[in-house]
Amino acid sequence: MNNIKNVIEKLQVHSTQNQLPGNPINNEKPLEATEINQLLGHASILALSDEAEDKILAYEIITRIIEVRSGDDSKLLSSAEVIMSRLGNFPGRQLLRERFNFSGKKIPNFLKLECLSREIENSVFIDEESIQLTDFQYNFYSSLQEEKALSISAPTSAGKSFVLGLNLIKKLREKDSQCIVYIVPTRALIAEVSNRIRDSLRQYKLDDIVIRTAPLSISKERSQNGVVYVLTQERLMNYLNDAADEMPVITSLIVDEAHEIQKGKRGILLQSAIDYLLKKYPSTEILFASPLIKNPGYFFNIFNISDNGKFFTETISPVSQNIILASDVRGKTKEISFHLLSDGKKLSLGNRAVDFKFRGSKSIQKANLACEISKNGESVIIFANGPSDAESVAKEISETIKDYVPSLDIKLFIDFLKKEIHPEYPLIECLESGVGFHYGKMPSIVRSGIETLFKNDEIKFICCTSTLLQGVNLPAKHIIIENPRSGDSPMSRSDFLNLSGRAGRLLKEFHGNIWCIRPSTWDNNSYEGDKLQEISSAISTVMTDGGSLIQDLLSENIGSGKNIDEAEMAFSKLYQDYHYSENHSSIEAYRTDENSENLDKTISAISQMIVDLPSEIIEKNKGIRPDHLQRVYNFLLTTEHLEEYLLISPYTAGAKRKMENVIDVFIDCFEWELSQSYKNLISFLAYSWIWGKPLGELIGERVKFVRGRQPNKKPSTIIRDYLDVLDHDIRFKMVKYFSAYNDVLRLFLTHKGIDPEDIELEPYHIYLEFGSCEKKALNIMAMGLSRFSALHLSNVSDAIPEALDIDEYFNKIKVMDVRNLQMPSLCKQEILRMQGKSVRLAVANS
Repeated sequence: MNNIKNVIEKLQVHSTQNQLPGNPINNEKPLEATEINQLLGHASILALSDEAEDKILAYEIITRIIEVRSGDDSKLLSSAEVIMSRLGNFPGRQLLRERFNFSGKKIPNFLKLECLSREIENSVFIDEESIQLTDFQYNFYSSLQEEKALSISAPTSAGKSFVLGLNLIKKLREKDSQCIVYIVPTRALIAEVSNRIRDSLRQYKLDDIVIRTAPLSISKERSQNGVVYVLTQERLMNYLNDAADEMPVITSLIVDEAHEIQKGKRGILLQSAIDYLLKKYPSTEILFASPLIKNPGYFFNIFNISDNGKFFTETISPVSQNIILASDVRGKTKEISFHLLSDGKKLSLGNRAVDFKFRGSKSIQKANLACEISKNGESVIIFANGPSDAESVAKEISETIKDYVPSLDIKLFIDFLKKEIHPEYPLIECLESGVGFHYGKMPSIVRSGIETLFKNDEIKFICCTSTLLQGVNLPAKHIIIENPRSGDSPMSRSDFLNLSGRAGRLLKEFHGNIWCIRPSTWDNNSYEGDKLQEISSAISTVMTDGGSLIQDLLSENIGSGKNIDEAEMAFSKLYQDYHYSENHSSIEAYRTDENSENLDKTISAISQMIVDLPSEIIEKNKGIRPDHLQRVYNFLLTTEHLEEYLLISPYTAGAKRKMENVIDVFIDCFEWELSQSYKNLISFLAYSWIWGKPLGELIGERVKFVRGRQPNKKPSTIIRDYLDVLDHDIRFKMVKYFSAYNDVLRLFLTHKGIDPEDIELEPYHIYLEFGSCEKKALNIMAMGLSRFSALHLSNVSDAIPEALDIDEYFNKIKVMDVRNLQMPSLCKQEILRMQGKSVRLAVANS
């Protein structure tokens, strides 16, 4: 047994050495023919095992042999075909066939029958189409048919999304009036997921299914054929708050990237939103999907799902990863020491001499390494610890590349950036050298455009932040990481596993590579440890010590920023758990011997806070302290000029003044600390944004204004900062505040005997999130198109005649001829994508 282990390690080393940059310092030993035969026999046996570890090793052996032998042996390819079939890894088998043009004719008949049998075992049928699934996918698909509640954990590249698409088809075909809500963790994912669902529905002639990406209502009559909402947790809360009796009952909930429940304020909001949904619709079928967690059944506990539930964890992936450690060599600046991490063991890959200095600027080092490892045209993701870092590394890589010739698609995309964002937007210069960057606060159409260029191999390098951890589908052959962070903290093991799972593209590679630079200097050795991580909810983490963070909040002994946001969200949830439940069991669940005394202090503080507002108001606005909501009501009760605080149409004279009056209420009641200059900034931006002013115009004005006062400030910094204000303060914080304000105002008017419907309270929270108060643009964005495309369509004369509702707009857009419309090609491409025509920019422009 030790002998075979040694041979396997030799195979791992040899196959990885072939992918290292530079020149080897020492001789590297290739595998001998007898060793390869020994490995083939061992892999063939392991592939028949029921143990996950054996199956993973069988895949590792056969794919590595293929890579070192370049598939030049029909016997080897036949063995690989059989092993892949035994493993149920049909994507890997398809890659094998396509890469080596292999037909399998020389496989003995009895083995062909075995392969065919495995195909049949793992096949599902939609109409007359036979679809082969991996073992995990088949188990997942079968469980979705059988279970009312399901929680699954699987590697990033396991093919969860494909199965979810098949299940949606089945649900919507078999039952009328299905209302399915698909929760995604960030706005960055809404377009990707909604487009994927729309493509699946279109493939199976289900074009009449309504898809919504905004929390706008739909009648039960219109949703009879089925409706799918793709929403963030914030948008889900808005939907649930506005849900009227005539709206459809939510029948299914899909929580993608469910492990995000462990992360800060948004994790607490996610938990609160799901709680609220299950309270309103207790019969809802629910799925939790997470990457590689040890305790997928945990979700059933925190949501009190006790009946008809199933959970399981899958550790086998159809694509595997090499964790490569790259370290300095003392006294040799142009030499790198490489190790392969395998089952916790560091296997030496030797030292390599490279053409660049592995010292100095980290951005330059990452840029040089990225260029070295991609010499065969392979795709590279460079992980960055923030937007500024992403832009910096992208710039360094672009300056390293000398012979890149931009395609027509790149030129058209650059033209869009110059006209619609800003002529000095740093992405322009990077794209001219075939490099992109990607982070959450970029405009959605720009982000998705970069993703498309990368997937189409128009660009080979992309520098990304932690948006990759939140489900963005952007795999690559290589990922480069150095001392990674998630937000302000060192990256956790679970986040590292999620990120590293993006290395290796399904149907394109058998293995992906994660290059860990100088791992000994990392703040957290997240590259090593268990493959499965246990999670707990963010609220549970806050309550580990009994709730000191909440006590600090209530005693005003807490700073500003991230901590206070998380504390307020936690306090709001605990307040409701204490005051609106028949018993305090959910709070008592946090009690331990160690925190018992402190928990009593937290409970005492919460019990003494009495709010007179109805529970519905508190439940609707879980992200705001209940006592702060009470302050808003008290303010309205005492003000002598109520009319100055009634929001009116942004197009009406005096609207901006009244909006600013309400912002003053937020400053006082919500303890929103704003300087006068910053208040002026956000009120101007907010009002211009809801008026539908183009983003490029807003950015241009901002760059000009700041440069007038700080001539040396880089436009990249000005643009990035402005987009951050727009994303966090306008489209998150003010959306939350205006939504709560309207709820409290509506209650106050009712108490005064005034029907709120007679006043027509303007939904500024909707206007601010989507960036328009014009009905046509809002309806277009509710279908899933970007603000850019919606505004251009709204402004093109007769492009879309006036329609009554969202679905009529969609029906008109489905048959629209975009070729002669005067709008950017990127917007045309987005519309064509919605029509089911995935074309390149150059085609969209023709």
